[in-house]
Amino acid sequence: MGIDTEAARFLLIGQREGASFKRCATLGRQNLFLGNRETAALLREYGLDPAKHPDFFATPYTRFRYAEPFWEMLGAIDLLVLDASDFEGAKQMCVHDLNQPIPDDLKGRFDAVCDFGTLEHVFNFPVALRSCLEMVKVGGHLFIQTPANNYFGHGFYQFSPELFFRVLSKTNGFELERMVVMEYGPLKRWFAVKDPEAVRDRANLINGWPVMLAIRARKTAEVPVLREPVQQSDYAAAWSQQASPEQAGAIDSLASPKLLGLKQAILERAPQLARLLETFRISVFSPKFSFRNRDVYLRLDKHKLGKPG
Repeated sequence: MGIDTEAARFLLIGQREGASFKRCATLGRQNLFLGNRETAALLREYGLDPAKHPDFFATPYTRFRYAEPFWEMLGAIDLLVLDASDFEGAKQMCVHDLNQPIPDDLKGRFDAVCDFGTLEHVFNFPVALRSCLEMVKVGGHLFIQTPANNYFGHGFYQFSPELFFRVLSKTNGFELERMVVMEYGPLKRWFAVKDPEAVRDRANLINGWPVMLAIRARKTAEVPVLREPVQQSDYAAAWSQQASPEQAGAIDSLASPKLLGLKQAILERAPQLARLLETFRISVFSPKFSFRNRDVYLRLDKHKLGKPG
């Protein structure tokens, strides 16, 4: 669990765009995975004077340098760490198993609830996610950075953008402000991802680098959270009596009769060729399954986000 350069930038952007961290809860005690030089450069980029935050530079980089100075720089006065045990020794800690619902005294209490590396490790994920939503007070924010692709074996789960589009909705008292797909390759590219319900297509991705989802959502109302299970948008459209043929066909991108007929003809006459072609259709070589899919992904200039102009 921890804050690297991309997570730190995402949080700084959130602060610049109005999020408060005054009363802040984190899932687990966060480490700070930034060296002193890159920390100073990042602070200057967002108009902050490194000299005013000496605690950042008190010790050289180590993998287990805790992130309290970072949260304080963001404005945290009351910082609570939720963890399954107290072995990391945070100053203010609530020992709690996130597989279980949170106690009532934590509900609606925090300006910011932040998860940077925990939810994917919690078996009872829906309960843990509900707890995160319940802890945010109206007007506050939920921040999540979580594995989306190529983290096989890292935790119990990897997550789809569709999940958070459906959960962080008006029905559950939230407005999704930013969802960023972060590609952890040499360029550390950022992409905005569009709502599959709006584009009537899945946010598919097959790529060669680890990918994280970064999410910021604002709580707009105090309502019962996840009272009903969310449904994937293309299936919900297909099940609806009002679904158009285009919506119903979104489940299978080869739903046009001509393409289906061609696929069937090749499969009957040359099954090995058909299977080979299928491997290329659903692969990194296909624009539909890559960041080249402009219907779903939009490249972001992360250096301009959260800044005037």
